Amino acid sequence: MKYLILSRGSWEEYEYKRLLDLLPEREEVCFAGRMTLEQQTNSQIKPVMIADIHTLKAREYTLLVSSPYWLPEVLSLQAGYIVALLERCPEEENKVLWDKYSGLLGAKADLVGTRSERIYLEQSLCRENIIYLDGDQQESYGVVCQRERIYFLTDYEVLWSKAIGSLWQEEPLLAKDWFRIQLQLRADYYTSMCAKLPSQPVVHYLAASYLYLLGDSTANRYLAQSFELMVLYEYLDCLISHFRFFSAIEAKTGNLETAVRQFAITAFTAEEKQAVERMEGWLHSGQDELVRAELFHRNEDEAAAVRILSPLTSSEAKALLVQNYVRTFQWEKAIVLQHEQEENVDEAMEGTIHLLYGRRHEAIRSFLNAGGQDNQAWPLLSEMADLEEAV
Repeated sequence: MKYLILSRGSWEEYEYKRLLDLLPEREEVCFAGRMTLEQQTNSQIKPVMIADIHTLKAREYTLLVSSPYWLPEVLSLQAGYIVALLERCPEEENKVLWDKYSGLLGAKADLVGTRSERIYLEQSLCRENIIYLDGDQQESYGVVCQRERIYFLTDYEVLWSKAIGSLWQEEPLLAKDWFRIQLQLRADYYTSMCAKLPSQPVVHYLAASYLYLLGDSTANRYLAQSFELMVLYEYLDCLISHFRFFSAIEAKTGNLETAVRQFAITAFTAEEKQAVERMEGWLHSGQDELVRAELFHRNEDEAAAVRILSPLTSSEAKALLVQNYVRTFQWEKAIVLQHEQEENVDEAMEGTIHLLYGRRHEAIRSFLNAGGQDNQAWPLLSEMADLEEAV
C-alpha cells in the first residue's frame, strides 16, 4: 500500500512516527515536506515537495492528515482513502477556525484517529470508524517485526493496523468489531476506576458514556451515581449536562415515553418545550423513529440520529436529517438534501464548501448573500482570509 503524510509541521515535529512503522503492507510512504538524507534512510520514507504532490497518482494512496488546513488539498487530490488524525487546537492557532475545519476534515475522512479522549468521545457521537490512539492497558496485544525491529503492540496499535488495512479490503466492515472492542476496553477501564474512586463524578460519567455507546443498559446506574455526586457537590448545572443523558439511555433501550418525560424535566427554553410537544405528538401518532432520532439529537448523539433518519422518507425526517448533517459537519450532504427538499440553502455553509473546493468567486458570492442587506458578510469574508493564511 502507498501512503502520503500531510503533517501539521516538519518531520522532526511529526508525532506519529511509531504508527507509521506499523502501517500494514507498507509499500511506499511519502512525506509532504523536507527531510534530510539521514531521516529518509532511518525511516524509509521519501519526501515530496508540496508543489509536487499533485504529480502522484493519488487514487493509489491513503492520506494521513494531521492538520485541518490541508483540507483544500485533500479534496483536490481525490485520494484512495483519507485518515484524519485530529488534534486539540495548538496554542498558536485560532480555536474557532481550527475546530470548524477539523470537524469538516473528520466528516470527509474514511477513518479518524486521535490521542485526545475528549475528541474521541465527541467523534464517536458524530460518526463511526473512530480510533483512540492511546490507552491504559499495560499488557501486550501482539508482536510484529517491521524492518528488522520488534514491536510489542498496545491495543490501539493493533486496531490502527487492522483499521488501516481494512480500508483497501473488499469487506472493510470487518474492522467494526475492533472499534467495538476498543469501546469495551475503555468501558472496562472506567468501571474498574469507579470502584477505586467511588466519589469522583467524572469517572462515573465516563463509564456511563462508554457503556451507552456500547448499548449497555448498565450505563443508567453509573450515570445515576455521577448525577448524585454532582448534586452532592452542589454542581447545580448538572440537570442538562447529566440528567438529560438519562433520556438518551432510555431511548436506546426503547423506553420512549420515559425518555420524553425525562427530557421534559430539562426543557427550560421555549424552543425545548416546543420540541417536547413535537415528540409527544409523534409518540401519539406512532412515529417512534422520529422521537428516538430527536432524543439522540438533543443529546448530541448525531451518529445514532443519522442511522435512524437516513432510510426515512417523510419531510419531517428529512428536515431532522439536515440538522444532524449540519451538526456533524456533513455539509455537502446537508446542501444536497436542502436542494432536494426545495428549502433555502444555508449560504454561509455553501460558501465554505465552495472555498474548500477552490471556487473562490462562488464562495464570496455565497458569503455576501449570507450577509444580507445588513452587511453582515464581513466576519465570513474575514474567516476566508484567515483560512487562506492558515493554509
